[in-house]
This record gives sequence, structure tokens and C-alpha cells, in this order.
Amino acid sequence: MDGFDIDNLDLADLKKPEVTNNLPIPDPSYLKKPHNVEKNVDYKPIKYEKEFDLFCRWSALPKVLRKPPTANAFEKRYSLPNNYASFFKSREEYQNKRLTYFWEWMFDLYPDVVYATFKESQKKNMKAAQIFLDLIGKGLDVNKPKVNVAPMVILGIPQEKIDKLFTPKEYVDGKLIPSE
Repeated sequence: MDGFDIDNLDLADLKKPEVTNNLPIPDPSYLKKPHNVEKNVDYKPIKYEKEFDLFCRWSALPKVLRKPPTANAFEKRYSLPNNYASFFKSREEYQNKRLTYFWEWMFDLYPDVVYATFKESQKKNMKAAQIFLDLIGKGLDVNKPKVNVAPMVILGIPQEKIDKLFTPKEYVDGKLIPSE
């Protein structure tokens, strides 16, 4: 080779190649998948808002009651782009809306459920009677007025003796003693 000796090569003699274009060299990290990317909360598609609401109502129903039966069929029926249901599911307000519609559906059925368990308990079905009592009992506990009782203090008398005055004899330490 003409004048090129690899053994006597000095790196300081090498020149950087001249850049002939003004394009920036990309950062190699652009190939990596971004992590911890925050969702854009402000973004709301305007075009399919009614369909989103319908989708939330549809997905709140049990699968056997859904018409159309699948998300793809839902997309076709309402002329949505393919896999748009997955976009609906990824929206932040999806779960809250879906839960709201689920409870609306459940409370619409609540009187029918109570009536059906009542009718079954009338047929001497003990399991239905227990379920009926649980349903009614929970409703009664929720509607029961809250009572605030002020403690009674009499100077010179221990509190245990005052408590015994107002506790029925069948109760000891707040527990009912079975009668003999």
C-alpha cells in the first residue's frame, strides 16, 4: 500500500469526516419503548361520545343479555372502526360509567328479586327465606335512624352499676343468655 502503515498509525493524525448534510443524528434511545408515559387526560374524542355511552351501558349488562353479543358485533352495528371498543375500555371514565350503569340495572331488578325470594320463602324454602331476611335486614339497617346516647354520670356511683340498671337481665356483657 502506498504510504499507509498500520503499525505506525497515530490517532491524532486522523481527521473527522466532514458532515455534508445538516440532518441531526437521531438519539438511539428512540428505538426503546417509552416507560411511564402519562395518559393525556384532556383528550376526548367528540365523534363517538354517544357510542361510548352506549358501549358503557352495553358492557355493564351480563354477557347473556348483551345484544349484540360481542364487542366486534357492537362495533359493526354502530359503524365504529375496528378494535375501537378497546379504545373505549382504555378511557379513564370507562369503569366509573360502567359501574354506574351496572348499579342502575341492578336497582331496577331489586324489587323483582325481593319478590321472587319472598314467594320462594312462602313455599317453605329455608334457603330462600334466609336470603329474603338478609335482603330485608340490610335494607332495614340502612334506613334505621342513628341514635346517639349520652352517657349517664352520677357522682359517687361506679359506671358498671349504672350500666346494670339499663341492661336486661337476659344480657351479660352485651350477649344474650338463652333462657332455660
